[in-house]
Amino acid sequence: MESDQPAPAPGDPVPEPAPAKDAAAAGSVSADAEAAAKKKKKKKDKVRSAWISFAGRIVAQILGAAATVVLGIYVVSNYKGGSDRGGESSTRATRAARAAGSESAVAVLPFDNFSGDASQEYFVDGITEALIADLARTRGLRVISRTSSMYYKGQKKSMPDIAAELGVDLLVEGSVARSGNRVRVTAQLIDGPRDEHIWARTYDHKVDDVLALQSQIATAIAGEVRGVVPGASGQSPSRRAVDPAVYELYLRGRHAWNKRTPDAMQEARRYFQEAVDKDPNFALAHAGLADTYHLIGPSADIPDAPAKARAAAERAIQLDETLAEAHTSLARLLHRTTRDVDRADIEYRRAIELNPGYATAHQWYGTLLAESGRHKEAQEHGERAVALDPLSAAIRQSLALVYFVGRQYDRAAVEARRALDITPELPLARQALARSLLEIGQPREVIAFLTEPAASSPDDLVTLAIAASRTGDPARARAIVTDLSVRQPVPAGPLARWYAASGDTDRALTLLEQVAKETPRMLPQIANDPSFDRVRSSARFKRLMATPTAG
Repeated sequence: MESDQPAPAPGDPVPEPAPAKDAAAAGSVSADAEAAAKKKKKKKDKVRSAWISFAGRIVAQILGAAATVVLGIYVVSNYKGGSDRGGESSTRATRAARAAGSESAVAVLPFDNFSGDASQEYFVDGITEALIADLARTRGLRVISRTSSMYYKGQKKSMPDIAAELGVDLLVEGSVARSGNRVRVTAQLIDGPRDEHIWARTYDHKVDDVLALQSQIATAIAGEVRGVVPGASGQSPSRRAVDPAVYELYLRGRHAWNKRTPDAMQEARRYFQEAVDKDPNFALAHAGLADTYHLIGPSADIPDAPAKARAAAERAIQLDETLAEAHTSLARLLHRTTRDVDRADIEYRRAIELNPGYATAHQWYGTLLAESGRHKEAQEHGERAVALDPLSAAIRQSLALVYFVGRQYDRAAVEARRALDITPELPLARQALARSLLEIGQPREVIAFLTEPAASSPDDLVTLAIAASRTGDPARARAIVTDLSVRQPVPAGPLARWYAASGDTDRALTLLEQVAKETPRMLPQIANDPSFDRVRSSARFKRLMATPTAG
Protein backbone atom coordinates (compact mmCIF):
# COMPACT_ATOMS: atom_id res chain seq x y z
CA MET A 1 0.00 0.00 0.00
CA GLU A 2 1.04 3.60 -0.44
CA SER A 3 3.10 5.17 2.32
CA ASP A 4 4.72 8.57 2.64
CA GLN A 5 7.91 9.40 4.45
CA PRO A 6 7.13 11.40 7.64
CA ALA A 7 7.79 15.10 7.39
CA PRO A 8 10.52 16.49 9.66
CA ALA A 9 9.21 17.55 13.03
CA PRO A 10 8.61 21.32 13.26
CA GLY A 11 10.74 23.30 15.65
CA ASP A 12 14.01 21.49 15.03
CA PRO A 13 16.85 23.68 16.36
CA VAL A 14 18.52 25.90 13.78
CA PRO A 15 22.32 25.60 13.93
CA GLU A 16 23.99 28.71 15.27
CA PRO A 17 26.57 30.31 12.98
CA ALA A 18 30.11 29.38 13.92
CA PRO A 19 31.79 32.12 16.07
CA ALA A 20 34.82 33.99 14.75
CA LYS A 21 38.01 32.27 15.79
CA ASP A 22 40.06 35.41 16.36
CA ALA A 23 38.42 38.74 17.13
CA ALA A 24 41.75 40.49 16.83
CA ALA A 25 41.85 39.69 13.14
CA ALA A 26 39.29 42.42 12.56
CA GLY A 27 41.94 45.03 13.24
CA SER A 28 43.98 43.98 10.26
CA VAL A 29 41.25 44.99 7.78
CA SER A 30 42.22 48.64 7.75
CA ALA A 31 45.85 47.74 7.12
CA ASP A 32 44.91 45.72 4.02
CA ALA A 33 41.98 47.86 2.78
CA GLU A 34 43.31 48.47 -0.68
CA ALA A 35 44.13 44.81 -1.31
CA ALA A 36 40.69 43.75 -0.07
CA ALA A 37 38.93 46.25 -2.32
CA LYS A 38 40.80 44.95 -5.38
CA LYS A 39 39.97 41.37 -4.42
CA LYS A 40 36.29 42.23 -3.96
CA LYS A 41 36.10 43.92 -7.39
CA LYS A 42 37.74 40.90 -9.01
CA LYS A 43 35.22 38.57 -7.32
CA LYS A 44 32.25 40.68 -8.51
CA ASP A 45 33.59 40.64 -12.06
CA LYS A 46 33.91 36.86 -11.86
CA VAL A 47 30.31 36.45 -10.60
CA ARG A 48 29.02 38.78 -13.33
CA SER A 49 30.85 36.74 -15.94
CA ALA A 50 29.41 33.51 -14.55
CA TRP A 51 25.84 34.88 -14.73
CA ILE A 52 26.36 36.01 -18.32
CA SER A 53 27.63 32.56 -19.22
CA PHE A 54 24.69 30.88 -17.43
CA ALA A 55 22.15 33.12 -19.19
CA GLY A 56 23.77 32.33 -22.49
CA ARG A 57 23.39 28.59 -21.88
CA ILE A 58 19.72 29.01 -20.91
CA VAL A 59 18.97 30.98 -24.09
CA ALA A 60 20.73 28.34 -26.16
CA GLN A 61 18.70 25.57 -24.51
CA ILE A 62 15.43 27.42 -25.11
CA LEU A 63 16.28 27.96 -28.77
CA GLY A 64 17.28 24.30 -29.07
CA ALA A 65 14.02 23.14 -27.46
CA ALA A 66 11.99 25.41 -29.75
CA ALA A 67 13.74 23.99 -32.76
CA THR A 68 13.01 20.46 -31.53
CA VAL A 69 9.30 21.25 -31.08
CA VAL A 70 9.07 22.82 -34.56
CA LEU A 71 10.81 19.81 -36.07
CA GLY A 72 8.52 17.46 -34.14
CA ILE A 73 5.40 19.29 -35.37
CA TYR A 74 6.73 19.13 -38.91
CA VAL A 75 7.39 15.38 -38.70
CA VAL A 76 4.02 14.53 -37.14
CA SER A 77 2.06 16.79 -39.50
CA ASN A 78 3.75 15.24 -42.53
CA TYR A 79 3.53 11.68 -41.23
CA LYS A 80 1.19 9.45 -43.25
CA GLY A 81 1.34 6.09 -41.49
CA GLY A 82 3.77 3.39 -42.47
CA SER A 83 6.62 2.28 -40.26
CA ASP A 84 8.31 4.83 -38.01
CA ARG A 85 11.82 4.41 -36.72
CA GLY A 86 11.32 1.13 -34.91
CA GLY A 87 14.49 1.35 -32.87
CA GLU A 88 13.63 4.79 -31.48
CA SER A 89 10.02 3.86 -30.75
CA SER A 90 11.07 0.65 -29.06
CA THR A 91 13.65 2.45 -26.95
CA ARG A 92 11.18 5.08 -25.79
CA ALA A 93 8.49 2.50 -25.16
CA THR A 94 10.94 0.44 -23.15
CA ARG A 95 11.85 3.47 -21.05
CA ALA A 96 8.20 4.32 -20.46
CA ALA A 97 7.16 0.76 -19.78
CA ARG A 98 9.93 0.09 -17.32
CA ALA A 99 9.72 3.42 -15.50
CA ALA A 100 7.06 2.20 -13.07
CA GLY A 101 8.08 -1.44 -12.73
CA SER A 102 8.87 -4.63 -14.59
CA GLU A 103 5.51 -4.93 -16.37
CA SER A 104 4.25 -2.70 -19.14
CA ALA A 105 0.80 -1.22 -18.61
CA VAL A 106 -1.46 0.55 -21.09
CA ALA A 107 -4.83 2.26 -21.02
CA VAL A 108 -6.90 2.87 -24.14
CA LEU A 109 -8.68 6.20 -23.68
CA PRO A 110 -12.07 6.73 -25.33
CA PHE A 111 -11.51 7.81 -28.92
CA ASP A 112 -12.89 11.23 -29.91
CA ASN A 113 -15.71 11.56 -32.42
CA PHE A 114 -14.61 14.09 -35.04
CA SER A 115 -17.45 13.23 -37.42
CA GLY A 116 -19.61 16.16 -36.38
CA ASP A 117 -22.44 13.67 -35.89
CA ALA A 118 -23.38 12.54 -32.39
CA SER A 119 -25.12 9.47 -33.82
CA GLN A 120 -21.68 8.07 -34.68
CA GLU A 121 -20.71 7.71 -31.00
CA TYR A 122 -21.58 4.01 -31.09
CA PHE A 123 -19.10 3.49 -33.92
CA VAL A 124 -16.35 5.46 -32.16
CA ASP A 125 -16.90 3.64 -28.86
CA GLY A 126 -16.85 0.38 -30.79
CA ILE A 127 -13.30 1.12 -31.94
CA THR A 128 -12.26 1.74 -28.32
CA GLU A 129 -14.00 -1.43 -27.11
CA ALA A 130 -12.49 -3.62 -29.82
CA LEU A 131 -9.00 -2.29 -29.15
CA ILE A 132 -9.25 -2.93 -25.40
CA ALA A 133 -10.50 -6.47 -26.10
CA ASP A 134 -7.64 -7.14 -28.51
CA LEU A 135 -4.94 -5.80 -26.22
CA ALA A 136 -6.34 -7.57 -23.15
CA ARG A 137 -5.23 -10.90 -24.63
CA THR A 138 -1.63 -9.74 -24.81
CA ARG A 139 0.80 -11.45 -22.48
CA GLY A 140 3.39 -9.24 -20.85
CA LEU A 141 1.08 -6.24 -21.02
CA ARG A 142 -1.40 -5.07 -18.38
CA VAL A 143 -4.39 -3.48 -20.08
CA ILE A 144 -6.81 -1.32 -18.09
CA SER A 145 -10.39 -2.56 -18.33
CA ARG A 146 -13.17 -0.71 -20.09
CA THR A 147 -14.89 0.37 -16.84
CA SER A 148 -11.92 2.46 -15.80
CA SER A 149 -10.88 3.65 -19.26
CA MET A 150 -14.34 4.92 -20.21
CA TYR A 151 -14.39 7.05 -17.05
CA TYR A 152 -12.26 9.56 -18.97
CA LYS A 153 -14.73 10.02 -21.83
CA GLY A 154 -15.26 13.75 -22.26
CA GLN A 155 -12.81 14.66 -19.49
CA LYS A 156 -9.99 17.12 -20.02
CA LYS A 157 -7.15 15.76 -17.92
CA SER A 158 -3.46 15.79 -18.66
CA MET A 159 -1.78 12.60 -19.80
CA PRO A 160 0.53 12.46 -16.74
CA ASP A 161 -2.50 12.79 -14.43
CA ILE A 162 -4.40 10.00 -16.18
CA ALA A 163 -1.32 7.77 -16.22
CA ALA A 164 -0.84 8.32 -12.48
CA GLU A 165 -4.51 7.65 -11.64
CA LEU A 166 -4.60 4.42 -13.63
CA GLY A 167 -1.08 3.29 -12.73
CA VAL A 168 0.08 2.93 -16.34
CA ASP A 169 3.07 4.06 -18.36
CA LEU A 170 1.51 3.93 -21.84
CA LEU A 171 -1.68 5.53 -23.14
CA VAL A 172 -3.45 5.09 -26.47
CA GLU A 173 -5.66 7.93 -27.62
CA GLY A 174 -7.22 8.66 -30.96
CA SER A 175 -10.01 10.09 -33.02
CA VAL A 176 -12.50 8.90 -35.61
CA ALA A 177 -13.84 11.01 -38.48
CA ARG A 178 -16.56 9.46 -40.62
CA SER A 179 -17.96 11.05 -43.73
CA GLY A 180 -20.29 9.21 -46.04
CA ASN A 181 -18.74 5.88 -46.89
CA ARG A 182 -15.24 6.82 -45.72
CA VAL A 183 -13.72 6.74 -42.22
CA ARG A 184 -10.37 7.98 -40.96
CA VAL A 185 -9.03 6.71 -37.63
CA THR A 186 -6.00 8.32 -36.04
CA ALA A 187 -4.26 6.62 -33.11
CA GLN A 188 -1.30 7.68 -30.99
CA LEU A 189 0.79 5.79 -28.45
CA ILE A 190 1.94 8.09 -25.66
CA ASP A 191 4.47 7.85 -22.86
CA GLY A 192 1.95 8.88 -20.20
CA PRO A 193 4.15 10.13 -17.36
CA ARG A 194 6.25 12.24 -19.77
CA ASP A 195 3.38 13.16 -22.13
CA GLU A 196 5.58 12.25 -25.11
CA HIS A 197 4.38 10.68 -28.36
CA ILE A 198 5.97 7.36 -29.27
CA TRP A 199 4.19 6.91 -32.58
CA ALA A 200 1.12 8.00 -34.51
CA ARG A 201 -0.83 6.20 -37.21
CA THR A 202 -3.66 7.12 -39.56
CA TYR A 203 -5.99 4.55 -41.11
CA ASP A 204 -8.28 5.39 -44.03
CA HIS A 205 -10.98 2.90 -45.00
CA LYS A 206 -14.23 2.44 -46.79
CA VAL A 207 -17.17 1.61 -44.55
CA ASP A 208 -18.72 -1.59 -45.83
CA ASP A 209 -19.08 -3.81 -42.76
CA VAL A 210 -18.94 -1.61 -39.67
CA LEU A 211 -18.03 -4.35 -37.20
CA ALA A 212 -15.45 -5.91 -39.49
CA LEU A 213 -13.88 -2.47 -39.93
CA GLN A 214 -13.79 -1.87 -36.17
CA SER A 215 -12.09 -5.23 -35.70
CA GLN A 216 -9.64 -4.63 -38.53
CA ILE A 217 -8.53 -1.24 -37.21
CA ALA A 218 -8.32 -2.46 -33.61
CA THR A 219 -6.21 -5.44 -34.70
CA ALA A 220 -3.84 -3.16 -36.60
CA ILE A 221 -3.40 -0.77 -33.67
CA ALA A 222 -2.98 -3.65 -31.19
CA GLY A 223 -0.26 -5.09 -33.40
CA GLU A 224 1.56 -1.74 -33.41
CA VAL A 225 1.43 -1.52 -29.61
CA ARG A 226 2.72 -5.07 -29.20
CA GLY A 227 5.53 -4.25 -31.61
CA VAL A 228 7.05 -1.57 -29.39
CA VAL A 229 6.36 -3.07 -25.94
CA PRO A 230 9.14 -5.41 -24.80
CA GLY A 231 7.97 -8.96 -24.17
CA ALA A 232 4.39 -8.38 -25.34
CA SER A 233 2.87 -11.18 -27.39
CA GLY A 234 -0.55 -12.39 -28.36
CA GLN A 235 -3.07 -12.66 -31.13
CA SER A 236 -6.19 -10.65 -31.78
CA PRO A 237 -9.35 -12.74 -31.40
CA SER A 238 -11.59 -13.49 -34.35
CA ARG A 239 -15.04 -12.01 -33.91
CA ARG A 240 -18.47 -12.98 -35.07
CA ALA A 241 -20.34 -10.03 -36.56
CA VAL A 242 -22.82 -8.47 -34.12
CA ASP A 243 -25.34 -5.75 -34.77
CA PRO A 244 -23.97 -2.52 -33.19
CA ALA A 245 -27.34 -1.88 -31.52
CA VAL A 246 -27.20 -5.32 -29.87
CA TYR A 247 -23.63 -4.75 -28.74
CA GLU A 248 -24.65 -1.43 -27.21
CA LEU A 249 -27.36 -3.20 -25.20
CA TYR A 250 -24.66 -5.52 -23.89
CA LEU A 251 -22.43 -2.57 -22.91
CA ARG A 252 -25.33 -0.86 -21.14
CA GLY A 253 -26.00 -4.09 -19.29
CA ARG A 254 -22.39 -4.36 -18.11
CA HIS A 255 -22.40 -0.73 -17.02
CA ALA A 256 -25.46 -1.35 -14.84
CA TRP A 257 -24.12 -4.71 -13.61
CA ASN A 258 -20.91 -3.09 -12.39
CA LYS A 259 -22.87 -0.85 -10.00
CA ARG A 260 -23.90 -3.92 -7.94
CA THR A 261 -27.03 -2.30 -6.46
CA PRO A 262 -30.40 -4.13 -6.49
CA ASP A 263 -31.99 -1.64 -8.92
CA ALA A 264 -28.96 -1.77 -11.20
CA MET A 265 -29.09 -5.58 -11.28
CA GLN A 266 -32.65 -5.48 -12.58
CA GLU A 267 -31.65 -2.89 -15.16
CA ALA A 268 -28.73 -5.09 -16.26
CA ARG A 269 -31.05 -8.09 -16.60
CA ARG A 270 -33.36 -6.14 -18.90
CA TYR A 271 -30.50 -5.00 -21.14
CA PHE A 272 -28.91 -8.45 -21.40
CA GLN A 273 -32.26 -10.14 -22.04
CA GLU A 274 -33.08 -7.66 -24.79
CA ALA A 275 -29.69 -8.32 -26.39
CA VAL A 276 -30.31 -12.09 -26.28
CA ASP A 277 -33.81 -11.63 -27.70
CA LYS A 278 -32.42 -9.63 -30.64
CA ASP A 279 -29.48 -11.99 -31.24
CA PRO A 280 -29.86 -15.43 -29.60
CA ASN A 281 -26.35 -16.41 -30.76
CA PHE A 282 -24.55 -13.50 -29.05
CA ALA A 283 -22.44 -15.34 -26.45
CA LEU A 284 -21.38 -12.26 -24.46
CA ALA A 285 -25.01 -11.36 -23.73
CA HIS A 286 -25.68 -14.89 -22.42
CA ALA A 287 -22.62 -14.59 -20.15
CA GLY A 288 -23.87 -11.23 -18.89
CA LEU A 289 -27.29 -12.72 -18.19
CA ALA A 290 -25.66 -15.59 -16.26
CA ASP A 291 -23.67 -13.16 -14.10
CA THR A 292 -26.77 -11.08 -13.41
CA TYR A 293 -29.00 -13.98 -12.40
CA HIS A 294 -26.22 -15.22 -10.15
CA LEU A 295 -25.91 -11.91 -8.30
CA ILE A 296 -29.67 -11.43 -8.05
CA GLY A 297 -30.05 -14.91 -6.56
CA PRO A 298 -33.29 -16.76 -5.87
CA SER A 299 -36.17 -14.53 -4.82
CA ALA A 300 -39.95 -14.45 -4.84
CA ASP A 301 -39.83 -12.90 -8.32
CA ILE A 302 -37.14 -15.22 -9.72
CA PRO A 303 -37.08 -18.40 -7.63
CA ASP A 304 -35.15 -20.28 -10.31
CA ALA A 305 -32.41 -17.65 -10.73
CA PRO A 306 -29.55 -20.15 -10.12
CA ALA A 307 -30.91 -22.51 -12.78
CA LYS A 308 -31.33 -19.61 -15.23
CA ALA A 309 -27.78 -18.49 -14.53
CA ARG A 310 -26.37 -21.97 -15.14
CA ALA A 311 -28.29 -22.38 -18.39
CA ALA A 312 -27.11 -18.99 -19.68
CA ALA A 313 -23.47 -19.71 -18.81
CA GLU A 314 -23.50 -23.09 -20.50
CA ARG A 315 -25.18 -21.61 -23.58
CA ALA A 316 -22.48 -18.91 -23.78
CA ILE A 317 -19.72 -21.56 -23.77
CA GLN A 318 -21.62 -23.63 -26.33
CA LEU A 319 -21.71 -20.57 -28.61
CA ASP A 320 -18.07 -19.57 -28.05
CA GLU A 321 -15.71 -21.88 -26.16
CA THR A 322 -12.92 -19.27 -26.36
CA LEU A 323 -14.89 -16.61 -24.47
CA ALA A 324 -13.24 -15.87 -21.12
CA GLU A 325 -16.41 -14.19 -19.81
CA ALA A 326 -18.40 -17.39 -20.33
CA HIS A 327 -15.88 -19.58 -18.47
CA THR A 328 -15.79 -17.02 -15.66
CA SER A 329 -19.59 -17.09 -15.37
CA LEU A 330 -19.65 -20.88 -15.18
CA ALA A 331 -16.79 -20.95 -12.66
CA ARG A 332 -18.63 -18.57 -10.35
CA LEU A 333 -21.75 -20.72 -10.46
CA LEU A 334 -19.79 -23.92 -9.83
CA HIS A 335 -18.17 -22.26 -6.83
CA ARG A 336 -21.25 -20.67 -5.35
CA THR A 337 -24.19 -22.90 -6.21
CA THR A 338 -22.79 -26.44 -6.36
CA ARG A 339 -19.59 -25.85 -4.38
CA ASP A 340 -17.61 -27.76 -6.98
CA VAL A 341 -14.45 -25.86 -6.10
CA ASP A 342 -12.10 -28.09 -8.08
CA ARG A 343 -13.99 -27.66 -11.34
CA ALA A 344 -14.53 -23.96 -10.65
CA ASP A 345 -10.77 -23.61 -10.21
CA ILE A 346 -10.22 -25.20 -13.62
CA GLU A 347 -12.75 -22.89 -15.28
CA TYR A 348 -11.21 -19.77 -13.72
CA ARG A 349 -7.74 -20.77 -14.87
CA ARG A 350 -9.11 -21.45 -18.36
CA ALA A 351 -10.71 -17.99 -18.43
CA ILE A 352 -7.46 -16.30 -17.39
CA GLU A 353 -5.54 -18.33 -19.96
CA LEU A 354 -7.93 -17.13 -22.68
CA ASN A 355 -7.90 -13.52 -21.52
CA PRO A 356 -5.36 -12.59 -18.84
CA GLY A 357 -6.72 -9.05 -18.91
CA TYR A 358 -10.28 -9.93 -17.85
CA ALA A 359 -10.50 -8.31 -14.43
CA THR A 360 -13.65 -10.12 -13.28
CA ALA A 361 -11.96 -13.51 -13.71
CA HIS A 362 -9.16 -12.45 -11.35
CA GLN A 363 -11.67 -10.82 -8.99
CA TRP A 364 -13.89 -13.87 -8.56
CA TYR A 365 -11.01 -16.35 -8.60
CA GLY A 366 -9.51 -14.35 -5.75
CA THR A 367 -12.75 -14.80 -3.82
CA LEU A 368 -12.69 -18.58 -4.33
CA LEU A 369 -9.06 -18.77 -3.22
CA ALA A 370 -9.76 -16.67 -0.11
CA GLU A 371 -12.69 -18.83 0.91
CA SER A 372 -10.52 -21.91 0.38
CA GLY A 373 -7.88 -20.53 2.74
CA ARG A 374 -5.33 -19.88 -0.05
CA HIS A 375 -4.83 -16.31 1.07
CA LYS A 376 -1.57 -15.43 -0.68
CA GLU A 377 -2.90 -16.49 -4.09
CA ALA A 378 -6.21 -14.79 -3.34
CA GLN A 379 -4.52 -11.48 -2.68
CA GLU A 380 -2.43 -11.78 -5.83
CA HIS A 381 -5.53 -12.22 -7.99
CA GLY A 382 -7.53 -9.60 -6.09
CA GLU A 383 -4.74 -7.07 -6.49
CA ARG A 384 -4.38 -8.01 -10.15
CA ALA A 385 -8.08 -7.30 -10.70
CA VAL A 386 -7.70 -3.84 -9.14
CA ALA A 387 -4.61 -3.16 -11.27
CA LEU A 388 -6.65 -4.01 -14.37
CA ASP A 389 -9.72 -2.01 -13.35
CA PRO A 390 -8.68 0.52 -10.68
CA LEU A 391 -11.84 2.64 -10.88
CA SER A 392 -14.26 -0.27 -10.41
CA ALA A 393 -15.93 -0.03 -7.01
CA ALA A 394 -17.10 -3.64 -7.20
CA ILE A 395 -13.58 -4.94 -7.76
CA ARG A 396 -12.15 -2.87 -4.91
CA GLN A 397 -14.99 -4.16 -2.74
CA SER A 398 -13.95 -7.72 -3.54
CA LEU A 399 -10.32 -6.98 -2.68
CA ALA A 400 -11.46 -5.55 0.66
CA LEU A 401 -13.29 -8.82 1.37
CA VAL A 402 -10.23 -10.87 0.32
CA TYR A 403 -8.10 -8.90 2.78
CA PHE A 404 -10.76 -9.30 5.50
CA VAL A 405 -10.93 -13.08 5.10
CA GLY A 406 -7.11 -13.08 5.11
CA ARG A 407 -7.18 -11.28 8.51
CA GLN A 408 -5.49 -8.18 7.05
CA TYR A 409 -8.02 -5.82 8.57
CA ASP A 410 -6.14 -2.56 8.10
CA ARG A 411 -5.77 -3.18 4.36
CA ALA A 412 -9.38 -4.33 4.14
CA ALA A 413 -10.55 -1.06 5.68
CA VAL A 414 -8.47 0.98 3.22
CA GLU A 415 -9.87 -0.84 0.16
CA ALA A 416 -13.43 -0.70 1.48
CA ARG A 417 -13.15 3.07 1.88
CA ARG A 418 -11.82 3.37 -1.67
CA ALA A 419 -14.75 1.34 -3.00
CA LEU A 420 -17.21 3.52 -1.08
CA ASP A 421 -15.55 6.67 -2.40
CA ILE A 422 -16.49 5.48 -5.90
CA THR A 423 -19.95 4.06 -5.08
CA PRO A 424 -21.14 5.02 -1.59
CA GLU A 425 -24.09 2.59 -1.49
CA LEU A 426 -22.13 -0.64 -2.00
CA PRO A 427 -23.50 -2.96 0.73
CA LEU A 428 -20.58 -5.42 0.94
CA ALA A 429 -18.04 -2.61 1.08
CA ARG A 430 -19.95 -1.12 4.02
CA GLN A 431 -19.90 -4.50 5.75
CA ALA A 432 -16.19 -5.00 5.03
CA LEU A 433 -15.33 -1.60 6.48
CA ALA A 434 -17.50 -1.93 9.58
CA ARG A 435 -16.35 -5.46 10.37
CA SER A 436 -12.69 -4.61 9.75
CA LEU A 437 -12.91 -1.64 12.13
CA LEU A 438 -14.48 -3.97 14.68
CA GLU A 439 -11.63 -6.46 14.37
CA ILE A 440 -9.05 -3.66 14.57
CA GLY A 441 -10.59 -2.69 17.93
CA GLN A 442 -12.45 0.50 16.96
CA PRO A 443 -16.07 -0.19 18.03
CA ARG A 444 -16.89 3.51 18.50
CA GLU A 445 -15.87 4.23 14.92
CA VAL A 446 -18.11 1.34 13.85
CA ILE A 447 -21.08 2.87 15.68
CA ALA A 448 -20.45 6.27 14.09
CA PHE A 449 -20.12 4.73 10.62
CA LEU A 450 -23.26 2.58 10.89
CA THR A 451 -25.34 5.40 12.33
CA GLU A 452 -24.87 7.80 9.42
CA PRO A 453 -26.63 6.61 7.36
CA ALA A 454 -28.49 4.34 9.74
CA ALA A 455 -27.79 0.63 9.44
CA SER A 456 -30.71 -1.35 8.02
CA SER A 457 -29.42 -4.71 6.76
CA PRO A 458 -29.27 -7.61 9.27
CA ASP A 459 -25.51 -7.89 8.71
CA ASP A 460 -24.91 -4.23 9.54
CA LEU A 461 -27.29 -4.37 12.52
CA VAL A 462 -25.48 -7.36 14.02
CA THR A 463 -22.14 -5.58 13.57
CA LEU A 464 -23.68 -2.56 15.31
CA ALA A 465 -24.90 -4.78 18.16
CA ILE A 466 -21.43 -6.28 18.65
CA ALA A 467 -19.90 -2.79 18.65
CA ALA A 468 -22.47 -1.59 21.19
CA SER A 469 -21.72 -4.51 23.52
CA ARG A 470 -18.00 -3.71 23.32
CA THR A 471 -18.54 -0.06 24.21
CA GLY A 472 -20.51 -0.82 27.37
CA ASP A 473 -24.03 -0.55 25.95
CA PRO A 474 -25.46 -4.10 26.32
CA ALA A 475 -29.04 -2.81 26.39
CA ARG A 476 -28.73 -1.42 22.85
CA ALA A 477 -27.11 -4.65 21.69
CA ARG A 478 -29.89 -6.81 23.20
CA ALA A 479 -32.58 -4.60 21.64
CA ILE A 480 -31.09 -5.03 18.17
CA VAL A 481 -30.74 -8.81 18.54
CA THR A 482 -34.27 -9.18 19.93
CA ASP A 483 -35.69 -7.25 16.98
CA LEU A 484 -33.79 -9.40 14.47
CA SER A 485 -34.85 -12.63 16.21
CA VAL A 486 -38.55 -12.00 15.60
CA ARG A 487 -38.16 -11.08 11.94
CA GLN A 488 -39.49 -13.44 9.27
CA PRO A 489 -37.55 -14.99 7.78
CA VAL A 490 -35.06 -15.06 10.62
CA PRO A 491 -31.65 -13.75 9.47
CA ALA A 492 -29.86 -16.88 10.65
CA GLY A 493 -26.40 -16.07 9.25
CA PRO A 494 -26.05 -12.63 10.85
CA LEU A 495 -27.48 -13.83 14.16
CA ALA A 496 -25.01 -16.72 14.14
CA ARG A 497 -22.24 -14.10 14.03
CA TRP A 498 -23.70 -12.41 17.09
CA TYR A 499 -23.76 -15.62 19.13
CA ALA A 500 -20.30 -16.64 17.97
CA ALA A 501 -18.97 -13.23 19.08
CA SER A 502 -20.83 -13.62 22.39
CA GLY A 503 -19.26 -17.01 23.06
CA ASP A 504 -22.54 -18.96 22.73
CA THR A 505 -21.17 -21.70 20.47
CA ASP A 506 -24.24 -23.92 20.63
CA ARG A 507 -26.69 -21.26 19.48
CA ALA A 508 -24.27 -20.07 16.81
CA LEU A 509 -23.97 -23.58 15.36
CA THR A 510 -27.73 -24.16 15.54
CA LEU A 511 -28.27 -21.04 13.44
CA LEU A 512 -25.55 -22.10 10.98
CA GLU A 513 -27.34 -25.44 10.59
CA GLN A 514 -30.42 -23.44 9.65
CA VAL A 515 -28.34 -21.57 7.04
CA ALA A 516 -27.14 -24.88 5.59
CA LYS A 517 -30.75 -26.04 5.25
CA GLU A 518 -32.31 -22.83 3.89
CA THR A 519 -29.52 -21.06 1.95
CA PRO A 520 -26.68 -23.52 1.41
CA ARG A 521 -25.16 -21.25 -1.25
CA MET A 522 -23.95 -19.05 1.64
CA LEU A 523 -21.78 -21.77 3.18
CA PRO A 524 -18.63 -21.07 1.10
CA GLN A 525 -18.62 -17.51 2.43
CA ILE A 526 -18.87 -18.76 6.01
CA ALA A 527 -16.11 -21.37 5.70
CA ASN A 528 -13.21 -18.97 6.36
CA ASP A 529 -15.10 -15.99 7.78
CA PRO A 530 -13.09 -14.63 10.76
CA SER A 531 -16.37 -14.12 12.65
CA PHE A 532 -16.56 -17.87 13.21
CA ASP A 533 -12.99 -18.48 14.33
CA ARG A 534 -14.27 -19.30 17.83
CA VAL A 535 -16.44 -22.17 16.59
CA ARG A 536 -14.26 -23.36 13.69
CA SER A 537 -12.70 -26.26 15.59
CA SER A 538 -16.12 -27.73 16.44
CA ALA A 539 -17.00 -31.05 14.81
CA ARG A 540 -20.48 -29.67 14.09
CA PHE A 541 -18.97 -26.75 12.17
CA LYS A 542 -16.77 -29.06 10.12
CA ARG A 543 -19.74 -31.26 9.23
CA LEU A 544 -21.69 -28.18 8.13
CA MET A 545 -18.93 -27.03 5.83
CA ALA A 546 -19.03 -30.43 4.13
CA THR A 547 -22.76 -30.10 3.42
CA PRO A 548 -23.47 -30.64 -0.31
CA THR A 549 -25.24 -27.81 -2.11
CA ALA A 550 -28.12 -28.35 -4.46
CA GLY A 551 -27.22 -27.11 -7.91
